[in-house]
Amino acid sequence: MMRNIVNLTRIFLISAFNRGGSGKKRNRIGKIALYGLLFAYLIGVFGFLSYEIISGLIVMKQEEAFIGLILAGIITLVMFTTIISTMNVLYFSDDNRFILPLPLKPLEVLCAKLNTLLIYVYMEEAMLGLAPMIMYGYMTGQNAFFYLLVVLVLILVPVLPMLIVALIVICVMALTKGIRNKSLVQMVTMTVSIVFSLFISMFSSSMSSSEDVTVLLNTAGSLVEIYKKTFITMPMAINTLTDHNVLSLLLLFVISAFAYVLTCVFGQKLYYRGMLGSLYSSTGISNKKLDERNAYHSRGLLFSYVMKEVRVYLRRPTFFAQLILPCLLLPAFMIGLVYFSIVSQMGDELMEGLAYVYADKEFGSYVFAVILLVVMFISMYSFISTVAVSKDGHDAYAMKYLPVPFYKQLIYKMIPDVVMCLFSYLCVVLLLVILFRVPLIYVLMSFPVAVLYCILHGFLILSDVRRPKLNWTNELQIVKKNLRTMLSLAFSLLNMGVIAVMAFLIDFNTVTMTLILSLLYGLIDVLLFYYIRNRDFALADGFE
Repeated sequence: MMRNIVNLTRIFLISAFNRGGSGKKRNRIGKIALYGLLFAYLIGVFGFLSYEIISGLIVMKQEEAFIGLILAGIITLVMFTTIISTMNVLYFSDDNRFILPLPLKPLEVLCAKLNTLLIYVYMEEAMLGLAPMIMYGYMTGQNAFFYLLVVLVLILVPVLPMLIVALIVICVMALTKGIRNKSLVQMVTMTVSIVFSLFISMFSSSMSSSEDVTVLLNTAGSLVEIYKKTFITMPMAINTLTDHNVLSLLLLFVISAFAYVLTCVFGQKLYYRGMLGSLYSSTGISNKKLDERNAYHSRGLLFSYVMKEVRVYLRRPTFFAQLILPCLLLPAFMIGLVYFSIVSQMGDELMEGLAYVYADKEFGSYVFAVILLVVMFISMYSFISTVAVSKDGHDAYAMKYLPVPFYKQLIYKMIPDVVMCLFSYLCVVLLLVILFRVPLIYVLMSFPVAVLYCILHGFLILSDVRRPKLNWTNELQIVKKNLRTMLSLAFSLLNMGVIAVMAFLIDFNTVTMTLILSLLYGLIDVLLFYYIRNRDFALADGFE
């Protein structure tokens, strides 16, 4: 059995990262190079931010709280991203229909699928947690044993949150078997799964009792106690790294291993039931007759074109899960977790501290930079423009023959991406104003920068129109096995780095940052608009 699980895991990973088609070696080299550059960039960014945070915590004698901060961030990221990857790996994978006829046990298939999910998580964790932990060890003078413990803790910490999310998805997806409208049920399933995971994260974060934050801040090393109450395995993970407690590490291993075995044993039958439902349930397509009296509504070319694009994203479960759902729920997920894990515990003390920060112009300017960084972080999960042309498949060739200028069609296809980025921004600022009482002045000053940035993000469509991926047989080949979607991640991280560097160079002057960023993004937007308009025919002729 173990040999089958290992071989299946290897096959699933090859299937997940293999794009197929011509030029496979070149694409593989390009993918490795891009991942390498992103990893190096992230190490630099997270290393720099970690240095600044740890330096501040050392002054307060609360440096151990940094370990809790990183581990809490890892668990939050795992619980959000695992939902999407769980749907892809367990149910929307190309290899599912080939696995069913094989003489494999459900337990073997589920274990291999969960192993694949864990490897996805470890790839994300390596970017978020490894560099900060190394920086912490260096700045606090830790010995070599600490770095060994870091590796072991980073291997074990994401196991339980990943399994919780996976089990929720498996249980809910088991209900799709035999239901008529499969597409609708799958979209509802994904939404319900995310809401359940969000609720569990918030509930576990709010289980800790309120404590006097002033006392914690005045007691060296005590602020880390807040993070120990945010998740069931956090005390063991933190104690392992702060006290070099091997017993806590063993307990963390036992809990993770027990949860893994329990999920595989009790989830195998439910998983196969959900897989059959996702593969063979009827689509529920309606055969309603066309009402000729309401068949035509003249609402303008722009409205009709954009609504056609929106319907494609909403009616296909894979596109909805990968392109729309993250933009809708990520803002609430992030702000909600921060609120229930920190704000609800600190209460009035935190609000009084924030009021002091807002009143100080120097420190208040940090709020402006944080708003922009959050907006750019959320835009990493908006891949709409990078696949706006490819998603149409062979139907995209019709763009060359429609009586509409080609550049206008590109702008129309950009609009859903711009709207989703703006929606995320508005959700973030609304929650910041309500939950953290951020002054409106910072929101108003960030608005023009955010709008121009979201428009610029929409111009990522140029990466897709140059060489669109039109020869695909499965929608996952567009949204998952497409190197171009990584451009959204790279673009957002690049802008986050620019904001961070600019903020330090000009000493967080809010007015100066607003003017410079507005002019910069506005100028680039105008230049790109004239570029696609002047090269309208060239872009259309090269569209193959």
